Amino acid sequence: MKKFLLSMMVFASVLLFNSCSDTNANQDPNIVAKESGEVTMKDFGRTVPVGIDKENGKFKVSFILSAQPYEIKDTKENEAYISMISQAVKNESPVRIFLKSNSNEILKVDSPTLEDIRFFKSALTKEIKAEKGITNKLANVIPDQATLNSLFTQIKNQSCGTSTASSPCITFRYPVDGCYARAHKMRQILNNAGYECEKQFVYGNLRASTGTCCVSWVYHVAILVSFKNASGVIEKRIIDPSLNSNGPITDTAWRAACTNSTCGSTSVSSFANTPGNVYYRNPAGSLLYDDNLVNTNCTLTAFSALSGCSAPVPSTAHCGF
Repeated sequence: MKKFLLSMMVFASVLLFNSCSDTNANQDPNIVAKESGEVTMKDFGRTVPVGIDKENGKFKVSFILSAQPYEIKDTKENEAYISMISQAVKNESPVRIFLKSNSNEILKVDSPTLEDIRFFKSALTKEIKAEKGITNKLANVIPDQATLNSLFTQIKNQSCGTSTASSPCITFRYPVDGCYARAHKMRQILNNAGYECEKQFVYGNLRASTGTCCVSWVYHVAILVSFKNASGVIEKRIIDPSLNSNGPITDTAWRAACTNSTCGSTSVSSFANTPGNVYYRNPAGSLLYDDNLVNTNCTLTAFSALSGCSAPVPSTAHCGF
C-alpha cells in the first residue's frame, strides 16, 4: 500500500494517480498529445471530480484538492465526457482528464482502471481521524490576543519572498491554488508552538482580490483558531495572510473576502469546520489526510517562485503522499 501511495500524483494542485496496471503509468503527465484537428492536449492523469454545474453554455467542473475551476463545453461531441464526469461525481470515482494545453479547458475524458477505483474508495473517507499522542498535548485555546498576534506574525514571516522564511516557504503571494497546503503548513507552525486549530472550508463561486488582481476558486480553506479576549471570553479567528496580511479576522469577514463582488459575481453554497488534521474536505464531506506533510511540502515547493493570479496552475504531478 505504501508503494502505491508513493505513486499518487497531483496536478495543478489536483490529486492525481497513475495506476500500476495502466500501460501509460510511467508516462510523464506533462507529455503533450495531439488529437485530430491538431488540438494540443496534456494528459494529466487520473483524478476525482467533485462537482459539475452548467454555467453560460459550459460546465464548470471541480476536482479533488484543486481550488481552481475547470470547464468543458456543452457540445454534442462532449456529451459522453460530461456524462462520465457527472457519474464520477456521484460515485466519487476517478477519471482520466485531458486538458487543452495552457488552459483549464477539458477536451477529453477517459475511464479509470479497477485499481484506480479501489484506491480512491479507500483513500477518501468520512471518518474523522484522531492523531495519537499529538492533539492531547496541544492547547485548544490561545491564552490571549497578544499570543494570537505573535503566532500570526510567525506564520506571516514564513511567506515566500521574505528573508525570514525557511524551506518550504508558504505561498501566500500565490493565492490561485494550494490553499490546502498553506493551511496544513500554518497548522504545523501552531502545533510546534503548542497549539491546535480547526480549519474552515468554504465552497461556491468564489472570487477574491489581492489588491492588484482577482482569483477564482471553487473552494477555499484556512485555519480557524480559538483565543481568549481581554474579558476572558473565547472567540474564534481565521488566519489567512493570502487574503488578509494585517492580522487574524472573523470567519464572517474571511468568507466575505472570498466573495469579493468587485471581481465578478460570487456566491457561497456552503461552509464547514473540520479538525485541523484534515487536509482536504470535498463539498459532500469526504476527507483526505496528509499526516506527514509530504504533499504539503511538495506543493508549497512547486508554487514557491510564483506570485499574483496567473493561471493555469503549474503541474505538481511529482508530488506524492
